[in-house]
Amino acid sequence: MPRIYVDSREFQSGIPDLLKELGAILFTQQLSVGDYVVSEGVAVERKSVYDLINSIYDKRFFDQLSRLREAYTKAFILVEGNLETAKSVSGKSKLFNSALISAVVDYDVNVLFSSNKRESSEILFTLARKYQEDLERKPISLHSKPKFESIEEMQLYLVQSLPQVGVKTASKLLKEFSTVRNMCNGNIADFEKILGSRKKAELLYKILNTKFSNSNTNKSSSITDFVK
Repeated sequence: MPRIYVDSREFQSGIPDLLKELGAILFTQQLSVGDYVVSEGVAVERKSVYDLINSIYDKRFFDQLSRLREAYTKAFILVEGNLETAKSVSGKSKLFNSALISAVVDYDVNVLFSSNKRESSEILFTLARKYQEDLERKPISLHSKPKFESIEEMQLYLVQSLPQVGVKTASKLLKEFSTVRNMCNGNIADFEKILGSRKKAELLYKILNTKFSNSNTNKSSSITDFVK
């Protein structure tokens, strides 16, 4: 089954639940760029037609396109909703079309369309499956290149990249252990106190202490082996 990284802010849309129904394995991250990472270096930014129009008007759209191309090898904009209605309401169909053409021609960002959230989930699932079918369970790299203004931001980003560790939990871990090195030397009891789950604590401890093997015969080298 395809594995997809989902921006934590996308869960209110309901699409992650639809992806689970389709059989996708989801990992939650607060992505700095994009809403979904569907394979190695491949990201999708989902936009409702009205959000797209607003972002074109206030120029955010082109900044987002630029950031997508900087962060990922392949990028998609998924436009969700009734396109013709949005064009008629905005009265700016030429501006709308011009922006989408610019996305493809000037930024090399592909544009996809869906009528509703269920169709969006099906597109995301198909993209992930198509891109991953030849990867043989290769772990997905987010390929995001955020700009940090402090060591603290770098530390938070590093810790929250761990499975089942969000922004708040990363902050708690760093406050408890003071440094990333100290955290890596923590034990299961320490982690359980912060994570609130023995299973999560054991997983984190195992990730930090299991010897890495690049051999395909060692299944523990893939993060999906820890996902039930």
